Amino acid sequence: MKRCFSRYTRRLKTVFLAHARAEHDVARQLAEFLEFGCNLTCYAEDGLIGGEQDLISMAEEGLSADVLVLLLSPSSTPARWVRERWEPVLFDQARRGGVEVVTVLLQECSFPPLLRRRNFIDGTTNGLTARRLLKRWFWQREHEPATLPSTDFSSGLENLYSTLADHGGTALVSGADASRLAREATQDFEAVLWVPCQGRTLAQAAGELGHQLGLTLDGPAKENCSRIRDLLSARRCLVVLDAASPEISAELTASGRTSTAVTLDAVTILETPQTPVYARSLIAARRYAEAYELPYRLLDAVVEPDACARELTWICEHWDRVEEANVLRFNYGSLEGEQLALF
Repeated sequence: MKRCFSRYTRRLKTVFLAHARAEHDVARQLAEFLEFGCNLTCYAEDGLIGGEQDLISMAEEGLSADVLVLLLSPSSTPARWVRERWEPVLFDQARRGGVEVVTVLLQECSFPPLLRRRNFIDGTTNGLTARRLLKRWFWQREHEPATLPSTDFSSGLENLYSTLADHGGTALVSGADASRLAREATQDFEAVLWVPCQGRTLAQAAGELGHQLGLTLDGPAKENCSRIRDLLSARRCLVVLDAASPEISAELTASGRTSTAVTLDAVTILETPQTPVYARSLIAARRYAEAYELPYRLLDAVVEPDACARELTWICEHWDRVEEANVLRFNYGSLEGEQLALF
């Protein structure tokens, strides 16, 4: 259901869009779509075919980028496709330079059938679908280059694709629709992050999301949330807050490039262990905001009060909450000279 941050293969960073003047608006819109949806720099202005140029000469200039995208139409296609000219550029030179060549057919026109055999997208029926497929191709190229991007786009999810996948946005959704989108649109994002929130505190939800992001969050809950939002604002992710409370939704919804879906009903419910052992595991993972809450609950239940007080005192001192640490010492005896086994 989720794709988290992971090691990728070679990142594709630059894209050159070779196109005719008649498709210049299409090329610019596509560049904006890809730059927002992927981690790319797109060159649309540089790819505009000039008066003395044709598609092949422009494609040869585009071999300086990581990816060359050919936007095919009756306006851009050469009068004659001379194999001795196009094949060395689009295949031999591209291969030697490590450049991927992608062909997007905008309108029916003549072109070498060989271009259909690799990285070919037919956009003659639906231009929006073609843009989405190209975006999926880029993410799939980084995550799983040996597989083809999925062509599944459920019509019943079109509104969510428009709101969350094509742009940065937020939406309230049913649990069933969120699950379908998370499975189907995983190739539309750098990462899909599912955070069960039913019955959980802000610290627990933030801790789970931070863990999936690979962040070390050793501050109080609100501070951790701010760090998460800062990271997500610059990354193209889908965050699903599963049955989140208004406070969790407000604190973990990032602006910028990340989209957030909040489910109206719970899909996944996680039970948090209420034990000193689990509290110590949180401390070991430096998830201090979660660890801070649990020992207080255990103190109320009179479960290992001395040990819980020691752990809380250590966290409070780490956060420079000297007064609270002193209150814990006063209430649970002198903790001087005692040290957590973890440290």
